[in-house]
Amino acid sequence: MTAGPLWDRLSLVLSPGPNGYGSPRRRLTPQHRLFDTSTIEAVRRGLWSVETLSRCIVEASADCIEVLDPQGNLQFANPTALQQLRSSDTAENEGEPWALSWPDEVRAAVLEELKVVRETGVARFSHWRPGLSGEARYWDVTLSRMLDDDGDPIGLLAVSRDITALAQAETDRDLCNRELSHRLKNVFALVNGLVTLSARTIPVVQPYARTLRDRFTSLGRALEYLHVSPQDEAAPRPAQTLQALLRTLLMPYDGVGSAHRRIRLFDGAVVPIRDTAVTSLALIIHELATNAVKYGALSDDTGTVSLSCRRYDKSISLIWCERGGPPIERPPEHAGFGSTLVQRSLSGQLGGKITYHWEPEGLRVLISMPTDLLLQEAT
Repeated sequence: MTAGPLWDRLSLVLSPGPNGYGSPRRRLTPQHRLFDTSTIEAVRRGLWSVETLSRCIVEASADCIEVLDPQGNLQFANPTALQQLRSSDTAENEGEPWALSWPDEVRAAVLEELKVVRETGVARFSHWRPGLSGEARYWDVTLSRMLDDDGDPIGLLAVSRDITALAQAETDRDLCNRELSHRLKNVFALVNGLVTLSARTIPVVQPYARTLRDRFTSLGRALEYLHVSPQDEAAPRPAQTLQALLRTLLMPYDGVGSAHRRIRLFDGAVVPIRDTAVTSLALIIHELATNAVKYGALSDDTGTVSLSCRRYDKSISLIWCERGGPPIERPPEHAGFGSTLVQRSLSGQLGGKITYHWEPEGLRVLISMPTDLLLQEAT
């Protein structure tokens, strides 16, 4: 895997363009010189060739840079890649299929990314990959197609950046979230136990206690949706859609102990949602439901709430409609802290807006959110 002949074909390796590395070079104008006059003069005189300059930049990079032939076989690795991923003997891995350096469980995905970069010019993925010492590191990998001066493909460039620390931080944060979820579930269980013990000797309050326990149990299920336990890996994660989230969050209020349903959810189009949108949506729905229990339709035995979802080209709307509760004489004069928090969460995290319509027969709320901040990208 010597550098000689290969560099003659990779003189464009440092010129990324819309089709990947190897796009036609742009001349440096006097106003935008990367080097001073003496350096440019040295290049002109042959004391420092473009080939030498390119090699110095690649060899000095802290990222692992690997050059593959169009078939995906290794042709060159810079010193960082040799130190962290491969043997110091540069000839030992020459011609080896690049996908073989990845774990068995991700190899098919790597081969698919190689196919993508050949077709589109650029591909990107992240995964664990064992290093030379045997320790697995987490790599963010960018693949680019390299072209010669005539626009013909001459190889593929793989640039891998070690983001193990970032991945570990994400894991630690997830662990903290799961610990918090576990503690909250224990609190629900403790409260249910206290309710049962307190009502055991007072028959008249036992129906009320049963209803209260059912609601705490439902809140626990909502918590499980937001923080799925990894203990049982065989158990599938609930479908992360807007409709599934709404059903889970509103289950505690849906006629527990009653003869009829209190919540009517009209699904509409299935909307897959991002992880980052779940918490904000949960806060918004919880605030609306809490207010309905305190002052609105759910404060009355016969009141109901209907919730529908509509998907448009660039936005998604939720319509919350309360009916059958106490009549509304006039809108509230001041917005409470909960309403302010909803406004900030919706506009800040989801880029949306909320409109309240205080109709005499009940509150109607329109929530609009742009699809690009809410939808889960297809995988």
